[in-house]
Amino acid sequence: MQSKKKMLMAWVPLLCRGSNSTDISVLSTIERAELERILEELIGMLEEEEDQEQVLSIWLHHFTYSPTCDWPNLRASYSHWCTTSRKLLILQ
Repeated sequence: MQSKKKMLMAWVPLLCRGSNSTDISVLSTIERAELERILEELIGMLEEEEDQEQVLSIWLHHFTYSPTCDWPNLRASYSHWCTTSRKLLILQ
């Protein structure tokens, strides 16, 4: 699992910044949606909530850093992580 986390932590910033450097996307709309789905699956596979938090905090930082960045949109994963984290906090 650590290799998946490391891969996500390396690629998510690159993907967020990649859409800012060109006028046209290298990936088609379908390819972007597929890659977004894969990223969300990989984040969901991370067993530790802290690992998910680290990956999603990097995404949130890079996604919101530039007003023109709209991809990858991992809001569904972020919302799921927030809900799960709140439930764990309440249970403690």
